[in-house]
Amino acid sequence: MPTKDKEIKIENDDEFKEFMLSQGLGDHSKVPVERVMFSRRVKAAFWFLRIYIIIMILMVIIGFAHVV
Repeated sequence: MPTKDKEIKIENDDEFKEFMLSQGLGDHSKVPVERVMFSRRVKAAFWFLRIYIIIMILMVIIGFAHVV
């Protein structure tokens, strides 16, 4: 790595460290993460997609079974 790239990397690292400290996040592993709660509509849509995928896979298997 050329020295100019090393200097830019060091500057970027310093800026990142300053930003993290200014936000009160000195340790990266302690970033607060909240779990997302999905609505009933979204949960129902995902269950529909799972069932749809299973039905499509079964239809493909049945289709190949008739060809062979």
